[in-house]
Amino acid sequence: MVVALNARAAIGGCAIAAFLFSGCGPRIATAGFWYDDSAFALPAHAAEKLGGLLTDDELQTIKTISRAEVERAFAGFRIRISDDHASFWRVAVVPSLPRRGPLPNAGESMPLGFLGGSGGVSFDLVALKAIQYAPEGASRPTMIDGIGRGIGRVAVHEFGHQILSTGLVHNPDDENSYEYPSPDRAAQYYGELHWTAARPLLEQKLR
Repeated sequence: MVVALNARAAIGGCAIAAFLFSGCGPRIATAGFWYDDSAFALPAHAAEKLGGLLTDDELQTIKTISRAEVERAFAGFRIRISDDHASFWRVAVVPSLPRRGPLPNAGESMPLGFLGGSGGVSFDLVALKAIQYAPEGASRPTMIDGIGRGIGRVAVHEFGHQILSTGLVHNPDDENSYEYPSPDRAAQYYGELHWTAARPLLEQKLR
């Protein structure tokens, strides 16, 4: 799920890197996670299965849950999660991502090494998959929660790529891991995820 974004990320990254590595003493790394200013809506068939369009309150619930998922994944690491667009590592939730291959992407990132990184999460694709993988007879609130968890966990995966650059190795053998290479599974939305081989690497990088 790692692809090139655009060169503007590198420009901002240079200034951020200069800030992070200047001065006296270590600084806590920052990861920015936010929703852009676009209108967010479900694909028509997803809205039909959900039982109608998202309300403003439901969208706020999704935002709150997704942010909590990012914070939970990095709890215990020396990193601060914020909505600062100038953070060293950055992931923005957008309505959809451009297709860059035969299949649409749920998330994408440009790791920039000591310059940080920039990435995005596709709201519509993640929401569609969360509804698709909902348990039989799941209530509307259950699916709303699943969308929030799914978005947050895709963001976590993208942050992993940015923080570790080429060091984040996908783990196709554990569907309950953040390193699993695809969000096309029920655990992404309704299970409990954990780090596997990436944990010691993150601990070393974020110490």
